[in-house]
Amino acid sequence: MKKYKVALIHNIISPYRVPLFEGLAKHPSIDLSVYFCAKTHKERKWDILDSITYNYEILSGITLEFSSIIYHINPSVISKLIQGKYDAVIIGGSADFTTQTAFVTSKLLKTPVILWSEGIESAQSFLGKLINPLTKYIVRNVSAIVVPGTMSRDFYVKMGAIPEKIFIAPNIVDNKMFIGKSSKFKEDKGKFKHELNINNDKVILYVGQLIKRKGVEYLINAFKKIKYKNDDICLIIIGDGVLKRELEEICVKKQIKDVHFTGWVSEEKKIIYYSIADLFVLPTLEDVWGLVINEAMCCGLPIISTNAAGCAVDMIIPGDNGFFVDAANADQLYLTMKKIILNEEVARKMGKISLEIIESEFNLDKMVNGFFSAIEYVKG
Repeated sequence: MKKYKVALIHNIISPYRVPLFEGLAKHPSIDLSVYFCAKTHKERKWDILDSITYNYEILSGITLEFSSIIYHINPSVISKLIQGKYDAVIIGGSADFTTQTAFVTSKLLKTPVILWSEGIESAQSFLGKLINPLTKYIVRNVSAIVVPGTMSRDFYVKMGAIPEKIFIAPNIVDNKMFIGKSSKFKEDKGKFKHELNINNDKVILYVGQLIKRKGVEYLINAFKKIKYKNDDICLIIIGDGVLKRELEEICVKKQIKDVHFTGWVSEEKKIIYYSIADLFVLPTLEDVWGLVINEAMCCGLPIISTNAAGCAVDMIIPGDNGFFVDAANADQLYLTMKKIILNEEVARKMGKISLEIIESEFNLDKMVNGFFSAIEYVKG
């Protein structure tokens, strides 16, 4: 069996990517080396998960961080690619010096380049829009593109990619860990609610950064309406961000009871919150994917997301495991939340279907196979 020597350039060591890198490294036809541009970013509070099951190295260089713009400069990637003599190079995005340099170096070495990106049209960053002409050039000159879903595929076709060169590798989390732990925690749901001082019967949950583009204020306003006539419901908001104090003040000013701001929590505690919840809501105004939806579905929750989340059209089957609504529309969000949170049987059935979807369609094998199909294509 042919074994392909593959280099993968990634921004930072993200815990949710570790299962993918380990899965690619275990593939019998892939000899994987991962090069990270940096260990982490300033705004990331997650635990760094080291692994001995795949080869990786943090490239020497610098990272410029200004507001939402993050730019990696790692000239050392040139020597790594020259010395490595790889069969294929996968670049994670095309918006910084390191991935652009990897693209140019690989082209000069006549090494096939695979662009891996979650990009969608509605979530282009300022930097992304600024370098749009360069991105289009890269898109049209890579050997293949790997994307997580429908919205990304459509975006890159619009950018000039040949549809046959686009391969879908759906984004995943550590399904086994989330499913296993949440199943265990649900057995003691009452105990955990007591320990967390959650006295309401029904729990609506949000997990994510507390920043403008996440749309949390719309969720709070929708919750106020549902709380007005249904007192035995609470809203738990997990995460930190520049808007935390402002959102807390909104709840005080509008006299919205039973909104719990937890701040950042550990992975273990986050799964406990998923396990005591009855409904998960992502009110985002802009998200290339939304991995918290993967996490919530692993924990058997019905889902409401806005149509601004890149994963919504792929992961949510309206009426089956949840709904997606228009972004920035608190009224629509309120009416949709009511359909689920006030009907225990509907919520239970939707949660069960969420788990079935995640296990069958958004698993490690599907993601690894998407990448391997792209590698086989560029070497075929």
